[in-house]
Amino acid sequence: MIVDKVVIGEQAALVPGHFSYGQYLVDKLRENSKNGTALINGETSETATFQRLLQDVVNISVGLQSIGLKRGDVVGMCSESRIEYITTAIAVICCGATVTAVNLQYTKDEMLHVFNISKPSFIIGSSSALKKNGAIFRGLSFVKKIFSFDGASEGSVPLSSVVGKDVNVDTFLAADVKGWTDVAYILYSSGTTGLPKGVMLTNLNSLYGAILSYNRSKPGTRIQTVVPWYHGFGLMSTINSLAAGCIMVYFSEFNLEKYLGAIQKYKVQNLLTVPPIVVLLAKSPIVERFDLSSVSETWCAAAPLSMDTIREAMKRLPNCKGIFQAYGMTETTLSATKDQVDSGNQKVGSGGCPLPGIKVKVVDVETRQKLGPKEKGEICIKGPIVMKGYAGNEAATRAIFDDEGFLKTGDIGFYDEEGYFFIVDRLKELIKYKGFQVSG
Repeated sequence: MIVDKVVIGEQAALVPGHFSYGQYLVDKLRENSKNGTALINGETSETATFQRLLQDVVNISVGLQSIGLKRGDVVGMCSESRIEYITTAIAVICCGATVTAVNLQYTKDEMLHVFNISKPSFIIGSSSALKKNGAIFRGLSFVKKIFSFDGASEGSVPLSSVVGKDVNVDTFLAADVKGWTDVAYILYSSGTTGLPKGVMLTNLNSLYGAILSYNRSKPGTRIQTVVPWYHGFGLMSTINSLAAGCIMVYFSEFNLEKYLGAIQKYKVQNLLTVPPIVVLLAKSPIVERFDLSSVSETWCAAAPLSMDTIREAMKRLPNCKGIFQAYGMTETTLSATKDQVDSGNQKVGSGGCPLPGIKVKVVDVETRQKLGPKEKGEICIKGPIVMKGYAGNEAATRAIFDDEGFLKTGDIGFYDEEGYFFIVDRLKELIKYKGFQVSG
């Protein structure tokens, strides 16, 4: 629906009155606890059931609360993707605390920069991440303790030393929060330009995004992701898909043969990808050696795809309904617009239509006046998925919102007469590299 040059999504989704993202995740894990396998490591074949995830989340949450983790605290996570990463992240949120996930590719200066934004009380990581960054972490005055997933190393203590034992999952309650203001995630984004900024996503932002995912998902769907969990897209899409009862196949690093082999072995139905992977699906001769007939949907985010790439990749996915795209950013709790899978009206190159409860407009860069269909300008977004602001940076927060409370994305695009959005350029010069933003 287009009203006064604003494209409006369908009716907003209903959210539980507690506004607690942590409580929602625990409730959904309980609902799915009889459903068997939840997570599969595509490289090692290690698996975890929904019941194990639920028990681990509750055990870790109770253990962290016992050493003083509370509402408003921040926990830094620095690790490759692994099962403990997911359960610990959910457990921290269940404490009413905030998860801040850091990119393993950060330099020393970048690591210092982001942690000086979020100021975590605790840092939890893998032995390899702590070996690389342990000296940096130990030098941060606000860090009380460093925990390792793999036992004591590099000035850390084993996370297992504080984890509760077989806590009753049926009576566990997540800590109370003020969902519209209390922050669940601080994730890092360059926004429109410059060094990474700490994007504060509230419990309500995160809860609303999870419910949208739940409403679009079918329990038992086998989904494969290679996006690292220190990236907002990887972490939130995985957690929210698990809450929807989906089975997630994941990787800690990308290897094309292992990636294709996992699709064949686990009969993966949906792929969560970024453009370089779709390009490989389209062009690599290795693809022909694997049976990819189970794939029914492929989703690609982070940057637009060309029609030729989509067409070539579809030839390798014989039963895939389409390579669908979404548009959003960390500041919008990921997707703000999305292709309509079952509408039969996919438009190649489009990021789709606004999600339920979301308003999107296009404005003239100079005059800030709203533009009509097919007129190019800056895309601006409003709704319950839009971040609280940038941590510790009130000036940047003020600058990114307009007078009507819309988030200014810095992306140049347009919408058509049916409300489908197309991205054509950046207002500020940024380079996209493997889904990450690098200032030019």
